[in-house]
Amino acid sequence: MRRLITTFLLAVALSGCAGLSGEPDIVMTVLPPTAAPITPSSAWQPDLENGARIFAERCADCHGESGDGLGDLVLAGSVGRPPDMTDQAAVSLKSPLIYYEIITEGRLEKLMPPWEEALTEAERWDVALYSYSRSYDDALLAAGESIWTETCAGCEMPALIPPVYSDAAYGAQLNAAQFGGALAADEIGAVVAYLRLKSLESAESSEAIPLGDIAGRVLHGSAGGVVPADTTVQLQYGNSELGFSLAETSLDADLSFSFDGIPLREAFRYVVSAVYQGRLFSRQLPEAPATDVTIQLFDVTDDPAVLKISRIDLFVDAIELADLGSGLHISQLIGFENKSDRIFTSGRSFDDGREAVQLLQFPRGARVMSGDQSGRYVVIEDMENIPDSVIDTRPAPPGDSHQVLMEYFLPYDGEARIEQNFIYALDADISVRLLDKLSIDSDLLQLERADDPSEEFPLYTGQLRADDKPELRLEISGDPFATSSDGNFIVTQESLLPLLAGAGGVIVALFAGYSLMRRRRDNGVDEIDKLVAELARLDDDHDQGRINHDLYHHRRRELKARLTELMAEDE
Repeated sequence: MRRLITTFLLAVALSGCAGLSGEPDIVMTVLPPTAAPITPSSAWQPDLENGARIFAERCADCHGESGDGLGDLVLAGSVGRPPDMTDQAAVSLKSPLIYYEIITEGRLEKLMPPWEEALTEAERWDVALYSYSRSYDDALLAAGESIWTETCAGCEMPALIPPVYSDAAYGAQLNAAQFGGALAADEIGAVVAYLRLKSLESAESSEAIPLGDIAGRVLHGSAGGVVPADTTVQLQYGNSELGFSLAETSLDADLSFSFDGIPLREAFRYVVSAVYQGRLFSRQLPEAPATDVTIQLFDVTDDPAVLKISRIDLFVDAIELADLGSGLHISQLIGFENKSDRIFTSGRSFDDGREAVQLLQFPRGARVMSGDQSGRYVVIEDMENIPDSVIDTRPAPPGDSHQVLMEYFLPYDGEARIEQNFIYALDADISVRLLDKLSIDSDLLQLERADDPSEEFPLYTGQLRADDKPELRLEISGDPFATSSDGNFIVTQESLLPLLAGAGGVIVALFAGYSLMRRRRDNGVDEIDKLVAELARLDDDHDQGRINHDLYHHRRRELKARLTELMAEDE
């Protein structure tokens, strides 16, 4: 790890800071999976009745009419007994895809012929699903229906469970997503059997899922780049509840592609992808069907000179933590501009395969608070002679949309200094949301108030350009923990005397308790009003483009959480 970071720092620190031009459009760039699951190449509408007919004609002699493996040829000793398809526990560990592959390729060592030439792809899927369903008996299906209707009455019935999932694998996902892991293994097995069979029956009904086409072209966005003729295009569609299916196709001579007869559902997500130089270029479709999809490929560069920091947004609040004491809680969003026509990455990677793309240092003295659950960021702390840093593992595509979020705690004793060095060119718009009890100054840039001075978190804006020594320096001062006597409830001697004379000590106690509760409620209402006003102002800033999108959502979540807490207390 130390060698990687040190090499990374040296490599980018010794590079220049010049930019190129271009306006490519890319949605997502990730490393491709090591293997892609196989699914039917066309709209999948399996026909169990046709599968039963094929099974009776071509399979029952060995596998038995029920699928128990005791067919006439087995009983006569002509062939060995094949696996028992009625064994639900054993079948649930396999997928219909495995059955399809065996039917297609055969098992000559066990005297089972391949059926690829004798049966069409649709027929092989029909008999594969029929064979798989031989493990479902009436008792199992009745138990599954009872559990589903009683515990998940409002859940959406899966349209079709993708054949890449075994009952066990799909059941594990379903149990976690819909039942909170509460079902036992036999219960979830019964539920999946019921759902799979119902989905297959639904596919045969007259109310079939509407079908549509998805088509487009693959283009190259880097100067001199060429789309390989053998490029494969993938289409993934589905959702987390119903599962995903994957289809593949090749390019035509004019670099176009087409997926015909794709199931269309509003709840589905559709993503088209193409692999180029070991990288997956993907585009999520806003809707389907679509016939003008463009997948754009790009070459890669490791020259950090193509990057420029174009935006820095900070939100600064005061916080007191038991383990760290009093300080400032700072959320910082750094936006990069890649004006080249290539994807930027450092060319280095971690042992787990993630790329080391961009490195950003935290201000000196800061304590890292970033709670990244996605695995995107690698935080480097407590290394000798190396400042705490974060490495972004997401390659920076051409365009202006690449952003890195940093969150940290800065100790505070009446003043604090944010000193942050960068290893990329800096020509950035600066925006700072600052608690109104704090003030801010900088010897590098002029910050100006950009909103109503009465706001609890006023907005400061400025512009910072630094070619030779890219850095940010801000000085923050003030007392964010000071308390105010405004609105304090004071019970004077004059107001107490009539109460004492009229009702005695019990009334006094009740009055004081009521007054204290009323004061707390009024203070809560005041804060609720302030939070509502802050949310409205934050929404307006976002609508007018004065605050970064990610920072807007981050701050809005904090405000709504506090608002919910206060409203619960008020009730």
